[in-house]
Amino acid sequence: MIKRATAIFWNRVCYPLYCVTIKAVRDKHRVREKYSIQRGRLNVVIFGSPNHGNLGDYAILEAEKKLLAKLLPKANLFDVNMTDFAHEIKALRSLLTKKDLLFLTGGGNLGNQYPDDEEIRRRVIQCFPYNKILLFPQTMYFTKDEAGKKEREKTAVIYNNHKKLWLAARDEYSYEEMRKIFRGKVTLLPDVVLTLSYLRRYERKGALLLLRSDVESVLEAAQKEELTTILKSRYGTVEETDTEIPVGRDLSGLKDALQEKMEQIAKAEFVITDRLHGMVFAAITGTPCAVLPNYNHKVQETYKWLCELDYIELLKNPQELRESMDRLGRKTDCIYHAEKFRQQYNAFLREFING
Repeated sequence: MIKRATAIFWNRVCYPLYCVTIKAVRDKHRVREKYSIQRGRLNVVIFGSPNHGNLGDYAILEAEKKLLAKLLPKANLFDVNMTDFAHEIKALRSLLTKKDLLFLTGGGNLGNQYPDDEEIRRRVIQCFPYNKILLFPQTMYFTKDEAGKKEREKTAVIYNNHKKLWLAARDEYSYEEMRKIFRGKVTLLPDVVLTLSYLRRYERKGALLLLRSDVESVLEAAQKEELTTILKSRYGTVEETDTEIPVGRDLSGLKDALQEKMEQIAKAEFVITDRLHGMVFAAITGTPCAVLPNYNHKVQETYKWLCELDYIELLKNPQELRESMDRLGRKTDCIYHAEKFRQQYNAFLREFING
C-alpha cells in the first residue's frame, strides 16, 4: 500500500516537477549560448524587436543597435524578438543581473491597438524591477473608448511601479500624454531612424506610390487610383510598394530587404506616401516626397522633425498633389544631415547609462 502511494506521489507530483526543472536548466543553457551571456560582462538587451515584415520597425532596431554599439563597444549587445520572448523570458530573468542595461524598442505601438507589443513591455518592467530600463521613442495612442481607458490605467500602474524606468516620446502629442500618466523621466526625441545615414546616389527614374493597406490607411481604392493617374501624367512610370513585406519564421532576410527598400526609394524621382517610415526613408535618401496624413497623429507629428527639409511636404489632402509635384519636382540638391539627431541621442543615452 505504501509503495503504491509512493508511486502515485512520484508520478503525479515529483516527476512533473523534475521535468519542469530539467526543461528550465536546458532552456537556461540554450539561451545563455544563443546570446553569448558571460559572467562579468555587461549585457545590453533590446526587448521586443520585430518578428514581422514591417521594415520601419526593423529600421528602428538597426538604428538602436548602431547607437548602442558605438556607445558601449565592449558590451554584449543583443535583441530578443517578439516570437522568442515568451519562451525565453524566464531564462533571461535568471541569467541577467541588475547591472545589465535593458531597452524596449521604439516605434508606434504604445497603447491598446497592439497588445502583443505592450504585453512585452509590461512583462520586462515587472520582471526586472532593479534594472535600468529605457523605452526608445514611441508614439502613444490609447483609444478613447472604455477599452482604451482601461488599458491606459493598467499601463500607468505597471510603469509607475518601476523606479528606474526612463521613457521617450517621438512626438509632442505623445510627450504631453506620457507626462500626464507617468511619474518617471519622460523625454522628447525624434524617431530613432532619423539617426541613420544613406550616402549612395543613383540615377532617378519614375515615381513611387508607397501607401498603407492596413487599419491605419485613410485612402480608399478610388483615391489611390487617382494618385496613380496624377503621377503617371508627370513621371511616366509609377511603381506601387510598401514598407510592409511578407516574412516567414526566418527573419535573417530583413536586413537585405531594408537595404533594397532604401535603394528603391533612392532611385525614384518622387515619392508619395502615408507611411511614417516611407517619409523617413525618403528624407534619409534625399528623395522628394509628398506625405499624406494617416488617421492618428503619427505621421503629422513626426513631420515636425523634418519640416525644415524643403524636399519633404505634408499635404492636407490628395488634391494638393499636383502643386506639390510642381514645387518638389525641381529639387535636385536634396541633402540629409543625420548628425544633429545622432548628437541628441548620444547625449540622452549617455545620461541614461551613467545616471
